[in-house]
Amino acid sequence: MKKVAHYVIKGEIELLSGMRIGGSDDILQIGGTDLTCIKDPVTGRPYIPGSSLKGKMRSSLEKHLGKVNGREPCGCAREDCPVCRVFGPHRNTNHQLGPTRIIVRDAPLISVEFAIENKTESVNRRDTGAAEHPRTVERVAPGARFRFEIGVQEFDVDARFRYQDPDGKELTGKESLLEVIDHALWEMEQTGIGAGTGKGYGKIKVHWDGRVEKCKRASRVRTIGEGPCIGPASAS
Repeated sequence: MKKVAHYVIKGEIELLSGMRIGGSDDILQIGGTDLTCIKDPVTGRPYIPGSSLKGKMRSSLEKHLGKVNGREPCGCAREDCPVCRVFGPHRNTNHQLGPTRIIVRDAPLISVEFAIENKTESVNRRDTGAAEHPRTVERVAPGARFRFEIGVQEFDVDARFRYQDPDGKELTGKESLLEVIDHALWEMEQTGIGAGTGKGYGKIKVHWDGRVEKCKRASRVRTIGEGPCIGPASAS
């Protein structure tokens, strides 16, 4: 197996409804927020972890392809399985598919203006309708935009892989890999990202014009200077 090319997909994710991806709640304060959203520890700005993006892309595609098997991701490792080929066969070490084809980076916030909102939730009793157990959760407010980047690895064995586009046209090689990724992004767009998507949280719009950058290695300029070499310290 040989890697033959590396591509990069770049785009943006726009929030259409409040999004919450859980952060650290190690510090509890009286009257504070019960469930916080994840933020960059240096800048304090929210971001979308690459693991969250990749996991939601994978699970959304698995549902469409009928590969949902209890709580575990697909690990069939079949040659024709788009999930296992692109995302990797979950916990299956006995396969010939090679490594995962995609590298999903953390998506930083690129909006100059954004807001963190606090939303109070509660449980309603079925007999009286009374609200119980209120809790406050943090969400990134709608309108925020994040920049995503996905690296795509193409191997020689991918030349035999096939996948259909929305019009039923069969694609092969790198085009089939890119189509799987595009499909997974579309499926994620339909369901949303983060916690509480069933309650309307995390509705998104993926902005990607379909352009893909093929990476090419360039020689680095090496400067060799003259000066004293520092050797091992002598014993005193």
